[in-house]
Amino acid sequence: MKRSLFAAAMIAASITTFSSCKKNQDAPSYARAEAFLQAHAIPVQSFTGNATTGFTITGAKGTKVKFPANAFIDGDGGLVTGTVAVTLKEVLSKKDVMFSGVMTESNGQLLESGGELEVKADKDGKALRINPNLGDNGIKVEVPKVMNNQDMGLFVQEKRREQPGPNGVPQPTNQSPLTWAPAPYYPFGNGPNSYSFTLPGFTWVNCDRFYSDPNPKTTMTVLPAFQDNNQVTDLQVFLVFKNISTVVTFPFNSSLQKFESYGNSLPIGLQAYLVLIGKDSDGFVQFGQQTITISANLHVDAPIHKATQAEVDNFLATIQ
Repeated sequence: MKRSLFAAAMIAASITTFSSCKKNQDAPSYARAEAFLQAHAIPVQSFTGNATTGFTITGAKGTKVKFPANAFIDGDGGLVTGTVAVTLKEVLSKKDVMFSGVMTESNGQLLESGGELEVKADKDGKALRINPNLGDNGIKVEVPKVMNNQDMGLFVQEKRREQPGPNGVPQPTNQSPLTWAPAPYYPFGNGPNSYSFTLPGFTWVNCDRFYSDPNPKTTMTVLPAFQDNNQVTDLQVFLVFKNISTVVTFPFNSSLQKFESYGNSLPIGLQAYLVLIGKDSDGFVQFGQQTITISANLHVDAPIHKATQAEVDNFLATIQ
């Protein structure tokens, strides 16, 4: 009898252990926010070259930057010689735009992008500038037409224009202080396979054009509908447009207590993915996405939940 009870106990323990292991194996693998953001951050590519003779770099996604001889000056305006360090960031997909922090809008107007990049240079840890004496014969850039094949122009980052309130005084806002502005004074080429231009400075630049749509424009609001944790920080609300290379974020309107698009900026009838991404109090990614068609004065209560790595990655793979 004791032998039978012992055997039964061993079988029960084995079943419990097996069930526990199976439950652990079947448990969802939720995405950790810090690791997720680090994995999707725009990589900083590093190069070195001889400032005296000039050199060329090629990014992992095909961007080429040709530095002529004597292309660099230091903070005092002196000509730089010898070895310099250069970094490059390439933004050549809508997914890249989402994680770059540099959206495709100009003071609230939609832009259609052909690619963004940031070039910086330093020597011995001190930031360098482009030699202004080179003029149009300065640093040449070629951006491959992998994101778009439309004719574009060159845009550079500048401070956003302040929008006056009802009493004429600028209103506080949490929108990005920087936006894109056209740079028509720099030569720009639209080749069959690439965009080409002279680099205006060591900063973010964009091959862009204003998106033109005859449909009426509207303003849209979004309110997150938290499914399992409402302690979410770094929450961002994106519109990733389906048929144009455009990604915008919604600033948070503190008076409405909602995320709101730039006023009358969204063409009625366009389709887009509405995407919410944030970090919850347990350190996991909070995520939500749905397809919407923009309509007049659209408001969306948007569900957001703790997401698995596979769920987010599968979605991101669709918006390259």
